[in-house]
Amino acid sequence: MNNGGYTYRNLKEQLDVLLPSLGQALINNDQLSKLRTLAARLTPVSEGGFECRLGPDQPQVDLHQCIYPTDCELALLRDRISAIGSTADTDIRSTWTHLHDFLTELSEPSSPLHSRIPEIWLEYDNQDSHPYPLPFVFIGLPQRAAPSAETYDRLAVPALDRLLGSHWHVCKDKLYRCFARCSDGAFISHIGVILSGNSRTLRVNVKRLRPDMLISYLQRIGWQGQADELRALVERLFAFFDRITVCLDIGQKVYPQIGFECITPKQSPSVGSWDVFLGYLVEKGLCEPRKREALLSWPGRTDPMNTEAPWPDRLIAESLLKPRNCFTLFNRRLSHIKVVWKPQYPLEAKAYLWYRHQWLSGKSEK
Repeated sequence: MNNGGYTYRNLKEQLDVLLPSLGQALINNDQLSKLRTLAARLTPVSEGGFECRLGPDQPQVDLHQCIYPTDCELALLRDRISAIGSTADTDIRSTWTHLHDFLTELSEPSSPLHSRIPEIWLEYDNQDSHPYPLPFVFIGLPQRAAPSAETYDRLAVPALDRLLGSHWHVCKDKLYRCFARCSDGAFISHIGVILSGNSRTLRVNVKRLRPDMLISYLQRIGWQGQADELRALVERLFAFFDRITVCLDIGQKVYPQIGFECITPKQSPSVGSWDVFLGYLVEKGLCEPRKREALLSWPGRTDPMNTEAPWPDRLIAESLLKPRNCFTLFNRRLSHIKVVWKPQYPLEAKAYLWYRHQWLSGKSEK
């Protein structure tokens, strides 16, 4: 792909080998076409995923990418942003520049953020037809229960300042409360931001909240929703899972809507709990039966021997530099299912499908 004289590889070849595994129940031809168009604009990083709505008449499928600050892919993404800056209009260029500067700082050993932010997720809306679609950015924080004040002061605040300037400061009080009210092993795992100059909302993901402490935590940070209705939903979800990430939207207040990311380590449909939980969602009208079957078929592996699409050129080129006993493949699994609760609205369910390219070593043939 060429942008103002700069040529870079894109994600489309990689998606061509992965998209058939989604199945027609999860993605229709219109969404396939839009995803391929989107992928042609994006850097080909090794890890990512798809966000699928599970209800009827909800065909949209969004694309996610994961960037690790220690990877060479960070440099590839910065190069692509530089190319965008040479051709985009002023507003878009300014926004992308903030992201570029943030990524540059992550790569600098002298930066206080260097090696302390484990990952960054970029989430692209498949309905965005802009030539340079802006992602929803999730800043990963240390995945452990650390002193909340230290994580807030030394990581969250400087990271958001670098990425958004002072626009997010209307959220400061509520964000501090989200950190300060964590206890008994709970912690903030990610903070999501919209790359927009007028954004005044943050997404805050809280891990390890026990069901008996969830409502009190929400009330202590200023949430004023319907506690009884939410408590009933929490009890139902924790009957299926022992780990649920709570997703909050905050600004000058804590907004009523809450997402619950349900996670299970078991990936085999025959023994895992996904089958049972998806059956429950089908029963409640939150998931189409055919989408349930497609989700259970997603976990597995994609390699050059079981795909009809040509293997990506960049992976073929890399394989020539690997030992003879090194094999290229994509691992696939069902990451989590999110149930979204919003007062006076029906529940909504979404599935998040993960993939990662890996090199595996084995005994070479003699």
